[in-house]
Amino acid sequence: MVLVPIIAVISVIVCTVEAQRSIASPYVIVSNRQFDHQSEMNMDRLSERVGAAISNRREIFGNQSSQIREESRLDVSFLLRDVVDTHLPGCHKVVLYDSEDENLGTRFSDVAETLLQVWGDALVLWEVDAFLTTPPPPFFTLRTKHVRADKQYCVAFVVLASLESVAEVFAEVQQTSWFLGTAKYILSYTAEVITKEMLAADPILRTSYDFVLATRLPLEGGSGLPPRVESSLGDEARTLFALLQNCPYCDAGDPRVNLVDKWSPREGFLIGRDLYPDLFRDFNGHRFRAVTLVYEPFSCYEKIDGVIVPADNCVDNNMLREIANNLNFTYAFVEPSDGQWGHRLDNGSYTGVIGAVERREADFSLNIAITQDREEKVDCTIGYHVEPITFATSKPRPLNQALALIRPFAPNMWAAFSITLVVTGPLYFLTCKFTVAPFKKVTPPTLVKSYLIIFAACFNQGVKWLPVLSNRVFGITYVITMFVTVTVYVAMLTATLTLPTLSPTLNTLEELVRSDFSWGIQDLGAADYQLLKSSTVPLYQKVFKGLSPCPSLDECITLARDSKYAFITWRTYLEDRIAVRFTSATGERQLHVATGDIFPVELGWAMNPGCPYRHAFDRKIRALLQSGLISKWLDDLIHDPQRRELDGEVGVSESDGIQPLSLDHLQGVFFLLGIGFSLSCISFAFETTLCSKKKTGI
Repeated sequence: MVLVPIIAVISVIVCTVEAQRSIASPYVIVSNRQFDHQSEMNMDRLSERVGAAISNRREIFGNQSSQIREESRLDVSFLLRDVVDTHLPGCHKVVLYDSEDENLGTRFSDVAETLLQVWGDALVLWEVDAFLTTPPPPFFTLRTKHVRADKQYCVAFVVLASLESVAEVFAEVQQTSWFLGTAKYILSYTAEVITKEMLAADPILRTSYDFVLATRLPLEGGSGLPPRVESSLGDEARTLFALLQNCPYCDAGDPRVNLVDKWSPREGFLIGRDLYPDLFRDFNGHRFRAVTLVYEPFSCYEKIDGVIVPADNCVDNNMLREIANNLNFTYAFVEPSDGQWGHRLDNGSYTGVIGAVERREADFSLNIAITQDREEKVDCTIGYHVEPITFATSKPRPLNQALALIRPFAPNMWAAFSITLVVTGPLYFLTCKFTVAPFKKVTPPTLVKSYLIIFAACFNQGVKWLPVLSNRVFGITYVITMFVTVTVYVAMLTATLTLPTLSPTLNTLEELVRSDFSWGIQDLGAADYQLLKSSTVPLYQKVFKGLSPCPSLDECITLARDSKYAFITWRTYLEDRIAVRFTSATGERQLHVATGDIFPVELGWAMNPGCPYRHAFDRKIRALLQSGLISKWLDDLIHDPQRRELDGEVGVSESDGIQPLSLDHLQGVFFLLGIGFSLSCISFAFETTLCSKKKTGI
């Protein structure tokens, strides 16, 4: 009898032993199917329909049970129960069945009905066709950890269908986003006699993992069991259930199907092996393809006659070599066809390194920046290095010495000093005029002479103050103020001439945007470009709009060194190249690297979507981190003097000892002298012309 789905989008039945006995269970999963959040169906109506579906399916199962061989149904059901309860304890159970198949007298729907009765915790029931035609939900479907799960979420899929449907279910479960963040295990039963050769010939299942197929396999030529066990089984030994498991890398790095255990209805498991072992502790010489680009000091290689040869002195190369030795595999480097790291296109796919891993053109990548949008397309290992974005500009240079005379004071200080000189002259004139009136023998100075007295006192020249108390108090106050001001000016001028002032440095994006510098990025389609492009922060949007791409790393750094250009890139990548190519023999760097950082991200490796061996790589990367090898390799590479490529160009040199003052230091004084002489000549010409006109009477 064909079971019609109750809900068009949701075909899920939840049941437990308690539900069978009308006792509610606190661990029932209502639904794992994606439904339209925009529809008007609320959760109350959904619960009512699910309850009706449970009752309807129990009636259907009850009507079918009389048509089915009880012995076959119970044998298969107890086999599946024993496998899940023994080898997958604590996992959520999801049963997928083909409602239209009947093979060897056992309907899959009847086995599913029996599983509803024998399992006492949550059970989710699906029809295979409905499961395969429903897209994975965009959210995490298991909200609570299973009651008996110790360390991680896990899901046990029991698939009751033909071998072809089982292969489709495996691809859907393991290679898509169903049950994100969980360990997923598959147990299948096809009701057909499946041999190891048949399983190995399937193009999908021959590379399967965490997968066991149960089949009623007649054992010709003996059972392969110990004589004592075989004699105790009698005739049953020749019709046991065989449990087949595919090992993707066991046959010299290639797949191999193994008979891992046998099961009998009376004795249970006869060998006792682990049905779901970790198959990724030894790859048995399998050859992986690692896609990457040159990104020193992390990944580096050379191309010799078109063949990529990995180098020996980069961090990721060292990591991969150690992991390969430990997990027993080999590898080859490949490059992305477009020569980019990878940015997201409008259709959601990726270019470059990320795109190659996403399309399975390579097995994994080396160093990539782990971002949220990338993790939606590929799996990523744990991060092993935090890499922020920064920028480099030209090194500070000495300012023009023509302005050395005015540089000791800030503009507001010069304004205060000038106003003091201008105001003090008339103030002193008025003070003298009104205070000397009672004294007939004392003559107050004129306004011009008052200015001359004030200027003379300013430059520490001796002046004669009027013998009046008020004038003397005025003079003492003024002289002390000017003495301190002039002394500080002289000290600052001496320091400025001795140690020339350098141009200010840029250390944050705010300072960069406010400056007269232009800025750019290396055109590699990497995460730095994508992060700036997708940011909604106004500052980052402004930076992105002003980007001026440059072609290569060395050209970008050279442009930043020689002009008002800021090169934006990853900090370690930048500092390593400056240390190798743009540092003098004395260790002096030719560029300034900003102290401010933005967008700190972790570096990791990208894996194929649904990669089954990511945990093995994570385990080895974590061991390298804990040992301190990664940080040591990185530090040794950046500070290795043998990697330096000296080109004879150096930045601003800093000499030791006392430097004699040159014309360059005092050019401001001579400029002032020239301006004074010019004004004097102009005044002389004006006075001469005026006197000539008076003599001639014109």
